[in-house]
Parts: sequence; structure tokens; C-alpha cells
Amino acid sequence: MKTWKDVKDMGILFLAQIINYGLLVINYRSVAQANYFWSGLSDFVLASFSFFIIKKIAKSEDSWHLWLGYALGGLVGSLIGIWISLQIHGQ
Repeated sequence: MKTWKDVKDMGILFLAQIINYGLLVINYRSVAQANYFWSGLSDFVLASFSFFIIKKIAKSEDSWHLWLGYALGGLVGSLIGIWISLQIHGQ
């Protein structure tokens, strides 16, 4: 990584992906259980985050640090999303 901006950009994508993947897991479970409220809310937020992430990556010249934040955020977000969906929908 070259600069503080690279670290900051990686951190932003990491946090965005945690939220994005967490919501994705919640969304899957909400759709499977036909929960209209959580399905609609998570769909809207997922679309908003996806737009933000695509825009951020498209503007970058160096994508290695963004990939790292993106991939690690997805990993952590999925695990957190499983736990949150269990709290919302039960076992």
C-alpha cells in the first residue's frame, strides 16, 4: 500500500462489505421465511451499498488494496450476518 489514502479506502470497503454481506445473509433468510419487512429493508440497503462499492472501485486506479478490504469484509460480514439473522428469526 502506498499511502494513508489506500489504507483508508481499504478500511471503508472492509466496513461496507461487513454491512453488505451481513445484510445479504439476513436478506436470504428473510426471503426464505417470507418476511416482507426485513426482505424489503435489506434489499434497499443492499442495493445502496452495492452502488457505493461499485462507484468506489470504478474510480480507483490501484485495486489491490480495495480487493483486500472487499474480500475480508465479505468474510467477516457473512459470519456476523449469520449471527444477526439468528437473533432476528430464531433458530
